[in-house]
Amino acid sequence: MKWIWQQPDWPGFRYDKLALEHRELEFRLNSERLAGSFDALPMASKEDATIDLMLSEAIKTSAIEGEDLDRESVRSSLLSLITSDTLPDNPDQKAAGAAMLLVDVRKTWQTSLTHDLLGKWQSMAVPEQRYTSILRGAYRNDPSPMQIVSGPYGREKVHYEAPPAIRVPDEMARFLDWYNKISPSKGEKKIPGIARAGIAHLWFEVIHPFDDGNGRVGRAIADHALSQSLGYPTTACLATAIEGDKKSYYLQLEKASRGSLDVNAWLDYFADRVIKAQEIAREEVDFVLAKARFYETYGDQLNERQARMVSRVFAEGRKGFEGGITTRKYEAITRCPNRTASRDLSDLVAKRIIIPLRGGGRTTRYELNVAEPAGFGLGKE
Repeated sequence: MKWIWQQPDWPGFRYDKLALEHRELEFRLNSERLAGSFDALPMASKEDATIDLMLSEAIKTSAIEGEDLDRESVRSSLLSLITSDTLPDNPDQKAAGAAMLLVDVRKTWQTSLTHDLLGKWQSMAVPEQRYTSILRGAYRNDPSPMQIVSGPYGREKVHYEAPPAIRVPDEMARFLDWYNKISPSKGEKKIPGIARAGIAHLWFEVIHPFDDGNGRVGRAIADHALSQSLGYPTTACLATAIEGDKKSYYLQLEKASRGSLDVNAWLDYFADRVIKAQEIAREEVDFVLAKARFYETYGDQLNERQARMVSRVFAEGRKGFEGGITTRKYEAITRCPNRTASRDLSDLVAKRIIIPLRGGGRTTRYELNVAEPAGFGLGKE
């Protein structure tokens, strides 16, 4: 079986435009609702929501590639970049690079894609490392095959082989020409936003132009395309939606890279992930609103230790504190003795700031009461 770049009609991607119509409409309606919810947030909460959304994306787009980032390091870099356009002192280079990529995609969504811009993004995705031959900011030039393989040595399975390095400059020139010509702002030929983003991501991954960082740059291209189709930076959490089932993502990419240039199955999968990404973003916005109203309702009832614990729980994001809040965790977070922790937690229960989940004594687990407090709604439909 041939790879699709070996087909005589490459890169003549084919798809059923009508099959995507209802997904495109859903995408646009969801985008309008999400933008409305975002605009309704107080100014301070807007900044929190922006950082939370980008934090999730930075961590998850790296996690798809099997790389774990420190959450607080990424948050610190994002906060500095968004508020002062600088990085914190002595940043974690991987966390800083992930944050820089997300911020730059958001800033440059109106611009055309160029070789230089993609090289810049790849350099952000792959920070400089000693003792490595990985090219940064330039397309691969190693004449040996670029393959994606798995399995033990001697019994490897080749999931994909990209075009040889000698073809990459011409392949990328053709890709960028297509992408920029059909930009919604100046394109001669209109295609649905989801189709353009999905094909752009697949096409870029098929070429696999860099030594490393192709997945992260490819997902950045998809975000860039979705933003251009909307006319403003997308807040959809695409990488977060993909990472939720990354096995399916890699399987769909592998299937789409083989044989026919019919990409209907790939675009169906991609559209599903885009819609899921919007659902996640809406949950993030609701979470930020719930957090703001929680503090508005209970903030002045917390002592210093309780406030530290609450802040730590909210820092975990919309998924919450894994395993709930326990006396032991409270002691560790606040660095207080057991008796003080038990007294503080009992006080929080009495005020209905936390709710017991199960167990008893030191095994009791609690969660924050972010359900609708008296006089407040969470803005959910």
